[in-house]
Formats: sequence, C-alpha cells, structure tokens
Amino acid sequence: MFIKLNGRKKISQLSKLVTLLLLNTTLTACVYSTAVSSGAQVVYNRHSIQKNVDDNYTTMQAYHAIDTYGNIYKDTHITIATFNDSVLLAGQVLNARQKVEIERIIRKVVNGRTIYNCLEISNPTSALTRTSDAWITGKIKSQLIAINEADPSQIKVVTENGTVYLMGIVQPEQADIAVDVARETSGVQRVVKIFSYLHISRHYKQ
Repeated sequence: MFIKLNGRKKISQLSKLVTLLLLNTTLTACVYSTAVSSGAQVVYNRHSIQKNVDDNYTTMQAYHAIDTYGNIYKDTHITIATFNDSVLLAGQVLNARQKVEIERIIRKVVNGRTIYNCLEISNPTSALTRTSDAWITGKIKSQLIAINEADPSQIKVVTENGTVYLMGIVQPEQADIAVDVARETSGVQRVVKIFSYLHISRHYKQ
C-alpha cells in the first residue's frame, strides 16, 4: 500500500482509512473463500491477505508518526509504500535535515523493516505532475496484468516525479520483465528496483 501525504492529515481521516482497509480485506477474504482452489493456493492466498493487512497497517503507522509533528512537515510531499520487509520513502522535502528526521521518525514504527529513503530535496511536485505519476502507475499495472508473464500481485508500483519504484518478491526473470515494462512506459524517467528475489531449485530423481 502507498498513500501520498501533503502536510498534516487529520487523525479522523486515518481512522476512516483504517475502517475502509479492514472492510476491503474482509471482502477480499470472502472472495477467496468462495473460490475453488487447491490446498497450496488457499495457503498462499491467506498468507497474501495477512501480509497485505500488515503492510497497510505499517504504512498508516508511518503516516500517523509524521502527523504527530503537526505543521513541521506541511510544506513537504511524502509518499510511503510498504511491501513485505521493505518500506519506501519517496517525495520531496525542503532540506537534508528533514530527510534524515523523517526516516528517524518512521524507523520507530516499522518494526525492523528495511527503509529505502529516496526522498529528494526540492519543492513539492505540482498537481499536474502527480496526475501524470498516477497515470504512469496505472499504465504499468495494467500492462503487467495483460502480459501474464509476471505475478502483478507480488509487484508494487510507485511513481514519484517520473521515477518508478518497483517493490516485490519475484523471480529474477519476472523482475526483468517488470523493469522492461516500466522503462517502455511513456513519461517514465527512471526505474528503481527494490526487489527480493526468489530462486527456485529443481531436483530430479533418477
């Protein structure tokens, strides 16, 4: 999950978001429970749902931690995304001190996850740029679904100021496919990989 933060967000908005996320998770679980799956698929689906809940909760905790500092970061634009053991910080801050402080604040609530601090020191992006970023993210996601050569449920796409961040747990071949898709998408200036790689070993009996 990733959400964009511009200055201070009210706690009530976070509460509503928590409710919506829990409702969404419940509905997703209902869909999975009515599907016909093999035993392995059911275990995989349950694991994915739980990890998604954990990721969402970690992301909201991180935003809440920043929100407690009031208007200190009101002129920043921060995007936080969580996938498995990785937390991405992207966006714009006013100076190097803010970049360091925000990482320090978030590190206290992410339970030992690895933080990738990609915050840039610059003015916040415009509404037009953020609209373009959203379009790029949607385009890449739809292409990953269409090509059917990589598991889109295991790849998170985040776009910030033309830079695409790819997070996930995939095989190296799937990571390469996702990177190629992102690079070939109009408007993308740079692609950053934040992958954990799966390596499948095959053993043959004689």
